[in-house]
Amino acid sequence: MDIATSTEDTVSQQAKENMKSKRRKVIKRYVTALSFLAPALILYFIFMLYPMIDAVRYSFFDWNGASTSMNFIGVDNYTALAKDDIFLRSLGHNLLWVVLSLIMMVIPTLILAVLIANVKKGRTFFRAGFYLPSVLSLAVIGVLWAKIYDPIMGPINAFLKSIGLESLAQNWLGEPLFVIPALVLASTWAFYGLYMILYLAGLQNISRELYEAADIDGAGPISKFWNITIPSLRNTMNLVISMVVIHALKGFALIWIMTQGGPFYMSEVVSTFVYKAAFSMNKVSYGTAASVVLGVIIIVFTVGFNIYRDRSEAK
Repeated sequence: MDIATSTEDTVSQQAKENMKSKRRKVIKRYVTALSFLAPALILYFIFMLYPMIDAVRYSFFDWNGASTSMNFIGVDNYTALAKDDIFLRSLGHNLLWVVLSLIMMVIPTLILAVLIANVKKGRTFFRAGFYLPSVLSLAVIGVLWAKIYDPIMGPINAFLKSIGLESLAQNWLGEPLFVIPALVLASTWAFYGLYMILYLAGLQNISRELYEAADIDGAGPISKFWNITIPSLRNTMNLVISMVVIHALKGFALIWIMTQGGPFYMSEVVSTFVYKAAFSMNKVSYGTAASVVLGVIIIVFTVGFNIYRDRSEAK
């Protein structure tokens, strides 16, 4: 009886020691992982997370950015934003910017990538040429396209006049009807190369056997594009769509350099509205509240889009 009891105690002790050993290994693994992640997490908290939390706090106060005291006003800033015609108009312009960017970037850049991928000679030249605008600063691009759209000396109006279509010449950045499309076109030119490179990377992962089988079945180029290329690039397209939308919602530099939200707020977006409210009118809390609204919109879209993508991939 004593021997059996002693054996059971020994087995129990060994089991406990094994559990402790496993627990130590798990803790060691987590500590090791945390030691590698800690520097990045600390920097992320200091320069990203803390400012975001602080921005939410500021949005509940009335503060001009210079005063040593802040008056708590609750949600009054958000209530005022809901009644602010300029802010609501800027949200509408952001939505229009998103729609136009998706139309002008997602599928056209994919077609461009497919054409370059099928080039037999000079592929590197075309890749470098189309990617070059992505290397340029947005300040340079803004100045460049402002000159292109110049109503007097710009090449667009000069070309229209040279072919007898002077009636179509416009003040492209001064007409309310054309200013947003003109800005989106400049933004599209600036980011075409980036999305093209993403698509080219995705195209390299598509098996050539799929296209060979389609050729045997007599499929044409359009059929292969819609039935092979696009389904195979679904993940890449999801990434491109999310990047296009986020950039369209956050865009500031190009608009500020070219129009500063004019004429008559017809190219005003939330980011320029925030800048003017905070730094031109000294309404830091009011501008911060607008930035919080924009941030919530971006977060909601990103989370919703990722949920939709995960569900579609699970089917």
